[in-house]
Amino acid sequence: MSDDFTGAPPAPEAPPVAFVGGGDGPVNDTSKILAALGYVFWVVALIAILIEPYKNEKFVRMHAVQGLALGVAIWVVTAVTSFVLIGFFVGIAGFIYQVILAVKAWNGETFEVPVVYGIVKQYI
Repeated sequence: MSDDFTGAPPAPEAPPVAFVGGGDGPVNDTSKILAALGYVFWVVALIAILIEPYKNEKFVRMHAVQGLALGVAIWVVTAVTSFVLIGFFVGIAGFIYQVILAVKAWNGETFEVPVVYGIVKQYI
């Protein structure tokens, strides 16, 4: 017997799996880009919530809403503490945290930002 399978037809490709509307993972790379950049840039998060194919995707919507809420929270805390030098450090620490969350979103992870998720989960 020979193990030569060169004459056999190739196996059919699996159909693409879409998570639109209720899945937990990103549908494609654009979803991951929007989710990641939404943490660092508020405008991207707002656009991700408003544009048609992505506003119904749970992964993008969750990250965009969390990114907006976190950005507002960091901005408010920085503004309130800006009369002391603490505000500068709060802003820097908040930005670093947003970058870490953006990397996690780019890797396709779904996570809940402490405190922020409890406030915005009804909008996701």
